[in-house]
Amino acid sequence: MIRRLVLAAALSVMLSVSAWAQGFTAQLIYVPQDGLALTTTCNGSTPVPDGRIIKIFWDVDSDGPDLTDPQPTVCDVPPDCETGPANTVNFNQFTFNGVDMGYGAGYFDTDPLFQMAFSMPDPARYYLRAYESDGVTLLWTSTVKILTPGVQDVHFQRNEWTCGTGGPQCLVRDEHE
Repeated sequence: MIRRLVLAAALSVMLSVSAWAQGFTAQLIYVPQDGLALTTTCNGSTPVPDGRIIKIFWDVDSDGPDLTDPQPTVCDVPPDCETGPANTVNFNQFTFNGVDMGYGAGYFDTDPLFQMAFSMPDPARYYLRAYESDGVTLLWTSTVKILTPGVQDVHFQRNEWTCGTGGPQCLVRDEHE
């Protein structure tokens, strides 16, 4: 009986460690059901066209978007990241693709899915910034989303986006700067 209890406890610990070492796979989604299209100006009527850049940022200090937040590091061999290293992602930016996906301009749906190799960051908090065609001028910043281990859909609602270039979020930071 004691052997079975020890075996069950050991199996439980191994499964917990395995779950802890698992990364995330997230589909980042902003579609018409989630709200009006993001536009090229704050109070504009022209939806952001396909091809405009959206960058992913890691809220490394859990205080919302600010200058200390880097883009996550891209793995050695994207998009599958089979060799990692741990705590790297398959991409850290993508483009609006709403027209291509059948939703219309001003929307997106990540394809491939956003993935982290082998482990979860601490904290697992991410947000998005949408840029003008120059890739530098900020248009929109999303709220922070907390990702969990495993596969998930992450929807962004229209009321979770802040428009404008005011404040520190208008400065671009990534691993190339």
